[in-house]
Amino acid sequence: MKKVFKTTGQLIIGALIGFFGMLVILQVEFRMDFSAYAYPVNLAILTIGTILAIFSLYRYFSIQFLTKKKLTGDEEDAAEGQMYRQYCDATLCSNLAMLLSLASLSISALASQPFWMLVFGLVLVFFGFFMSFILLSLLQEMYPERKLPSVSDKNYAEKLLDVSDDGEKHVMLGGLYKTYLTMNSLLIGAVVLLLFYSIVSESSQLFSIFVVVVILVVTNTQYQLSLRNK
Repeated sequence: MKKVFKTTGQLIIGALIGFFGMLVILQVEFRMDFSAYAYPVNLAILTIGTILAIFSLYRYFSIQFLTKKKLTGDEEDAAEGQMYRQYCDATLCSNLAMLLSLASLSISALASQPFWMLVFGLVLVFFGFFMSFILLSLLQEMYPERKLPSVSDKNYAEKLLDVSDDGEKHVMLGGLYKTYLTMNSLLIGAVVLLLFYSIVSESSQLFSIFVVVVILVVTNTQYQLSLRNK
């Protein structure tokens, strides 16, 4: 009950802030022009994306180096823990590099940026996809004693869960559930921000709002149907 009151209070406060914020925005002459900042922002995004991609590659070779070392006892246990952390670092960095390069591609295409930025962003996108693939393949080298499914297997996710023990399943499913809740909140916030931006800039973002809403409908329906049919 205490949690319900707390959540209700947060919703009311959020609604009041949104309502009065909207009134203020509607009363103020407000225009946003990002074109003057497009080049430095795009350059910063590409630089960060490149650093993340290089770090991801560095982690990949570090893991490969550890898999080739002959260790026993405590050293082997310590190496497994180190490989696991490095694998998570490499996966996170390659995913972030790919997402940042997609943002860079969008800026290059919409804000008339230099051609080399468009090409470089495209290279980073392909590099991110490539790293995602070879990192999944690396799991078989990290755990040769386990019968992990092939990356090309169409039921890869399902088979990976089957060969995981209860502790690993708990960690993975806990992470996925938190991600699902966070994604829902962020996408709803994105719809509100796009609505505000459409109002203050007089530039309709209706298409983007529809796309985000469709993503929310598909993911929420898929999640609830998965639970219902179990």
